[in-house]
Amino acid sequence: MKKYFILNIITLLCTILTLSGCKENESENHMEDNQAYINEGNGEEDAVNTLQVGTKYKIVGPMDDLKNAVVEILGENYWPDTLLSSEELAERTGISENMYEDFLAEYQRTEAGIDMMILIKSKEGEMDTIEKYLNDYRETLLKIYEQQPQNNAKVFASRIEIIDSYICYIQLGADISSLENMGNDEMVSHCQEENERALDIIEKRILAS
Repeated sequence: MKKYFILNIITLLCTILTLSGCKENESENHMEDNQAYINEGNGEEDAVNTLQVGTKYKIVGPMDDLKNAVVEILGENYWPDTLLSSEELAERTGISENMYEDFLAEYQRTEAGIDMMILIKSKEGEMDTIEKYLNDYRETLLKIYEQQPQNNAKVFASRIEIIDSYICYIQLGADISSLENMGNDEMVSHCQEENERALDIIEKRILAS
């Protein structure tokens, strides 16, 4: 009798452990399905746009598709390499999470470079407010880089464009150091062309979706 009692206890414990393991796996799968970011690092990288500190994540979904389309067009001339979190986007521009459904904000993480791309899918009724904040942000950058010809040219050439429910802030151009001796107009013209190439593919992808 005692022997059967012990066997029953062991069987019960095994059943509990098995069910616990299933629930844990189910919970992990549920989180993976619903996270906007996927873990692609070993925990040693620094990252700005993350769900937890010390872990590198990659944007997934429609915004990543738009970014990849731009990268395909510009290649090595796409310089933004660091993602902004929603909190950092709000700190820089004033645009808060309650204004949009989705976003991607990526900038060049060097003191010398200011290439940047911000894509925001606006909530209904928030487009005008977001556009104002982006214009104000652009004006602030123009003042900050007033004495830096290359960076000032990039900001001056930047574009704020509304495409359907999306609003884009595009500030690209990559290396324009060789154009500085040719004057400000040449630097601005080059950056405008790069921004136009980026916006063209973004518009095509948004309107086709």
